[in-house]
Amino acid sequence: MPHREPIERTTRPPEDLESGTETYDAAPPDLPPSPAGGGVETGGEPAASRRRAGRPKDQIRHDERTALDPEPFLGFDSLDVDGVLDWIRDADPDIETLQTIRRYENTHRRRTPVLRECTRRIDLLRGESRT
Repeated sequence: MPHREPIERTTRPPEDLESGTETYDAAPPDLPPSPAGGGVETGGEPAASRRRAGRPKDQIRHDERTALDPEPFLGFDSLDVDGVLDWIRDADPDIETLQTIRRYENTHRRRTPVLRECTRRIDLLRGESRT
């Protein structure tokens, strides 16, 4: 068998490609977009397990392992404090939704700005004022 020189890989076909030869891209085609929220975890045991993955044991609370504890809204667990506060401002949720967010946040991450904003808005919707 004759010795062949290695082929230099490029992003375009070589100049001396025989005419009539078809080229193709071996990379997989782009996938169609996922449905709304398709890439976001919706809670449950798999999501709870991933939230704990790689975290030191002293930072894992038992409450995060609750399998039947759904997020207050789709994508909540992936948001940072500013993201949750932006969502609350933009969505202008009712008292029931704010209470659900506050209860979930108090059980899981206990982020003070989120808890404070939920309480403030609940008080405003009830007509109460805290100073």
